[in-house]
Amino acid sequence: MWRRLSTLPLKGVNDKLKEHLSLVCEATSLLKDIVAACRENDWEAVSRAAEKIAMVERNADDVKRRVEVGLYCGVLFVGLKEDFLRLIDAVDGIADKAKDAARVIATREPTEDEAGILFECNPDITSMITGTIDIVGRLRDAIAMVDRDAKGALKIAHEVEKREEGLDEQKLKLIKHLTANERRLSTLSYLQMRDFIFGLDMVADAAEVASDVLTAMIVKTGA
Repeated sequence: MWRRLSTLPLKGVNDKLKEHLSLVCEATSLLKDIVAACRENDWEAVSRAAEKIAMVERNADDVKRRVEVGLYCGVLFVGLKEDFLRLIDAVDGIADKAKDAARVIATREPTEDEAGILFECNPDITSMITGTIDIVGRLRDAIAMVDRDAKGALKIAHEVEKREEGLDEQKLKLIKHLTANERRLSTLSYLQMRDFIFGLDMVADAAEVASDVLTAMIVKTGA
């Protein structure tokens, strides 16, 4: 993945980077299980999915630490060690935000009618989660493409940024719909759902931050 960005092969680091990114994508993808369980009003399943996301996030943290050790031992162009650390920190932030969002919606059980408000808007919460998962997937594509097609990777990184802007619009529509129906919600349920929507937005924001770091690395090295 990173042959053009290193002076010597990063022994074992390349595979660990892939493993870390795979775990981050898994944590994000599990958000669809959260929203499916919400639609079915199955809050035990919501809690199970939230715990699974937390477990995957912990595994990603373990792999991240091993990558950091590998970077310490590797030989890179001047300044790139810091860039690699920034990238893996940014990517790791995606899993962190997915865990946070999942825990918000799993904290308590709203009524069926309250939970149903999330699915009344067009686009609804399912669309926002699908878009969020897609953004993280495109980031993974960009990172995987760096070594063979840096220009293509740069194009995808810019695509991630544009898609995140689209999700901002979805977030705004969901918040407006939630607020318009606040009389149907208890105060706690309103805050819970509002924070869940904002939490999902932070997952997409974290993916955009990672794409910005990747863009800077590509431009800096002329990869």
